[in-house]
Amino acid sequence: MIKVEIIKEVDNIKQVTVDGHADFAEHGSDIVCAGVSAVVFGLINSVDVLDDDVQFDISANEDETGHLTYRSLKSTDKEQLLLNAMLIALKTIEENYSEYITIETREVN
Repeated sequence: MIKVEIIKEVDNIKQVTVDGHADFAEHGSDIVCAGVSAVVFGLINSVDVLDDDVQFDISANEDETGHLTYRSLKSTDKEQLLLNAMLIALKTIEENYSEYITIETREVN
């Protein structure tokens, strides 16, 4: 199962962590993993290309654990718009494949 954790601070998304694999289908044919990967990496590439003022950090495992963390260090309105668009896309995947992906949102101070 893919576990997505969203950490918010006063309505701003501060961190996105994605862990695991969907196991919807065999490796290379898993549309849930492919969809989540496309959405998350699309967000990272979009923020990087479209917003010169934002600062963020990414950590990922190169092995097969399927772990990635995106941390917003200096947020902008544009970054938040893109992060919220990513969250909507991930929730759409979760609505259709809830056995394979869960999304948890936590509020921090």
